[in-house]
Amino acid sequence: MSLDYFKRFIPNEANEVKEDPFVWIYTRVSSKEQFEKNSSVDNQLAANRAFASMNNYRVTEEFGGTYESAKSDFTRKEFNRLISKVESSRKKPYAILVYKMSRFSRSGGNAIGLVNRLVDEIGVHLIEVSSGLTTTSERGKAAIYESLFHAYKENLERKEIIIPSMKRFLEKGNWLATGPIGYDHYGPRVRTEKFFARRQRIVINKEGLLIKEAWRWKLSGLYSDAQIIRKLAARGLVIRSQKLSKIWRNPFYCGVIINRLLTEPQKGNWEPLVSEKDFIKVQQILDGSHSGYHQNKEEENRPLLRSLRCNNCGGFMVGYVVRKKNLHYYRCLKCNGVNLNAKTTSKAKKTGGDELFLDLLHRYSLPGSIAPLIKKQLVKLLEYYQSDVSGNENSLETRLKNFEQKKKELTIRLGLGEIDKEAYAVTLEHLSGEMQEIHKEINTLPGKISNLENLLEVSLKKLEKLSVIWGSGGLEDKRMVQKIVFPNGFFYDAQKHEYLTRGINQFVLVTADISNRDRGNEKGDFQNSSESPLLVPRTGIEPVIHP
Repeated sequence: MSLDYFKRFIPNEANEVKEDPFVWIYTRVSSKEQFEKNSSVDNQLAANRAFASMNNYRVTEEFGGTYESAKSDFTRKEFNRLISKVESSRKKPYAILVYKMSRFSRSGGNAIGLVNRLVDEIGVHLIEVSSGLTTTSERGKAAIYESLFHAYKENLERKEIIIPSMKRFLEKGNWLATGPIGYDHYGPRVRTEKFFARRQRIVINKEGLLIKEAWRWKLSGLYSDAQIIRKLAARGLVIRSQKLSKIWRNPFYCGVIINRLLTEPQKGNWEPLVSEKDFIKVQQILDGSHSGYHQNKEEENRPLLRSLRCNNCGGFMVGYVVRKKNLHYYRCLKCNGVNLNAKTTSKAKKTGGDELFLDLLHRYSLPGSIAPLIKKQLVKLLEYYQSDVSGNENSLETRLKNFEQKKKELTIRLGLGEIDKEAYAVTLEHLSGEMQEIHKEINTLPGKISNLENLLEVSLKKLEKLSVIWGSGGLEDKRMVQKIVFPNGFFYDAQKHEYLTRGINQFVLVTADISNRDRGNEKGDFQNSSESPLLVPRTGIEPVIHP
């Protein structure tokens, strides 16, 4: 009896080509520069399509077509989309075409495991177009695995050469990525021809000069991010709030390099837009107000908002308007009866809140007749104060240098084998902690005032007409004066209908104190005044130059 009958029970070869087979294509390059300059993706795509045509495969899907790093497979969006669709599709492609296995993956063992799953579990083959290798046979599958492992090894060897070179480049103060907004980046590997240079140079441009102003505004504490964005837009630089927020948090702008390849921050070789000390001050401002972005509507008719507080509960008073009368008011949301007119009206029994504030400012205005005498005293006072600050700073700088020397000696001892890595790490952590505390102390010291006499003269002229500046200024100017003179706000006492203060700008306070105590002393005999305990300035006294 013939055995031909039993041939029907023989299983079909798993690797048999399906009728009307269709395939998918995957292409990729590693970097944006490769994507834009060498047409590699287009070349890969053309080769894959030609291979499909020669072998009578229909191409129904194309994936990739962009730049994605191969160091981790499933962080690549297009790669992830390809694998997800292979797994979820009811009708699977016969194969995935890739020009070279290095375009598919460089992850070594992970890639081999993925290909094994695609072939054995899902039934989708992988074909390397450049060599014709395919997983349709066991020998072909082994060759594909070998190619994937070779790509992994090649990537590893490249890292061993490139990463140390990149690290040395950073340690010399150079920048690896494109410079952020505000800078023009010149160098040998730039995309725009006009920025080509043999050596890297990062230069402040016109936008950078405006951003430098923005840092100054932020440091003053007088402007929200919304206000800074409007001021920049008025000067021709349109920037979104998210972008501005990133600028505040980017140490690049104070000339410091932070990179994963470096274990410690590094000084950069470019001109910073803000000093390290001022950068830290801005971080402290941001930490105090997480968003730094105020969205409250500004109301020209109620300029005291954000400064006017209730004396009973300490909360900020709010504003409202009676539409029928077109009258504006301030009131406390918590305390009954604590409210007042914004403006003095003909029918009002009491002075309006804005006029009441002008009276408060007048108390701190400086009579012009004694301004020269006040200036003379303040020069002596601030010079005396600055000499003390300078002494403290020198002492802290000396301590810092001593710790830096100890860190250097510690590294030498490790290199000579006198101490082990554990002792080195513990000691280094201790020294770094001590240095960090010294840096914090240095950053709390007020900066040295240059052109002291000129600055005092300008500031005193402002104090002579303090109420005029507030009365004639716009909303922004008014709030700036309020913030400068009364940084903690001022408090409305409803029973006495007056404003009380609990914290005044130290320069304004000291100037008013000298003015009140020595008014009428036209001889200017202040020889002994600087020794008076009443005139010893507190931390942070500086002449005010705004608005």
